[in-house]
Amino acid sequence: MDFRFITADEREALYNEVWAEPVTTVARRYGMSDNGLRKHCKRLGIPLPPSGYWARVKAGQKVSKPALPKVTGELKKHVRNYAIKYRTDLEQLTDAELMTDEELSLLREETKTFIRETCSQIQVKDKLRNPHHLITEHKEEVIYRKKRDKALKQASFSSSYYTSVNSKYRDNKPILPINVSESNMNRAYRILDTIMKTLEDMEAYTQVSIDSGKDTAYFVVMHSAFYFELKEETRKKRGSQNNVEAQTYFVLSMSAKSWFSNSTQYKMEYKDNDDEPLETQIGRIIYDMFVVANKLRAIDELKEREEKRQWEEHERQRRLEQMRKGELEDVRLLEQAASDWDKAEKIRRFADCMERKIAEVANEEKREKLLKWLKWARDKADWLDPLTEKEDELLGKSKHIFDLIEDEDF
Repeated sequence: MDFRFITADEREALYNEVWAEPVTTVARRYGMSDNGLRKHCKRLGIPLPPSGYWARVKAGQKVSKPALPKVTGELKKHVRNYAIKYRTDLEQLTDAELMTDEELSLLREETKTFIRETCSQIQVKDKLRNPHHLITEHKEEVIYRKKRDKALKQASFSSSYYTSVNSKYRDNKPILPINVSESNMNRAYRILDTIMKTLEDMEAYTQVSIDSGKDTAYFVVMHSAFYFELKEETRKKRGSQNNVEAQTYFVLSMSAKSWFSNSTQYKMEYKDNDDEPLETQIGRIIYDMFVVANKLRAIDELKEREEKRQWEEHERQRRLEQMRKGELEDVRLLEQAASDWDKAEKIRRFADCMERKIAEVANEEKREKLLKWLKWARDKADWLDPLTEKEDELLGKSKHIFDLIEDEDF
């Protein structure tokens, strides 16, 4: 178990372990000191039995056990799946079951209920209190940029002076992409503050960056990134006196990308309506993000399965090719052995015929020389024959076919 990042289920299991056995016993099981385990438990918000607890238990006394605290605040940095829990049988689902139209199909029933109930209770407050740190950073950065841009504009009359003034200022820090008028900024803050804080309670978070000089931000939900921008647009509306009036309304646009494939899959847009301002749509917006993230996670799972199937097929073909090459080598061995045996048999038959002819030679010296050569020929036939094992002074020891087969992997 990696105690740096632990799942909610692993945290609960560890909590049950340290209340079922002494910390020293549990620590040995994980290959660490009891002090090391105590530090991990403290960081993970796991209460430990007090001094004397096990003596009282041994004496038969009933000792109360504190509940495991919920995952909040700093604990969210160390604990995963405390809110969003996936089904335990994902690997057993068929491809068709993965791509079902059922919403939140990859999640456990308790998680589905948690998401629905949370989204149904969201309210955007009328006043912004204790704003999210990204809201505070946006306010501060906007003020800084205005101050810097004003100073640089005033210094633009001289390039050397402009350079001097510019050196006193830093580059932009990334902030939330909020593109609304100053008069509507507080409303934008309240909307985004509600979304970001709610998502953090649902095991999601918000990230800001600068991409090609432009402020960029995205919500990370279930391993999917929802790049967003909050802006205002103007639409024309016919008034009571039949005159045309300009009306400003908010638009929250999002582009959802899988955290793994990083390709855009879904585009989402939410607008103010006469009967439904953006504030009342926050619950649906967040719920839709989880629905889309669930679909993207299913797509990723299918891609992983397909990649695994392709890899397995590649390995199968590689092994077959390896076996084919091995089979060809074995066939070549067979052909060579058969060829050598045939050569040996031909030499022996030739030697038998030659021996009969030698018997007809009258010159004894010549006959002895021919018989010597005949013995040499038969020795070479034995050396060539894969069914015999013969050692030659010059050619070395021949290898028996049985030994050759034994060396092969059949």
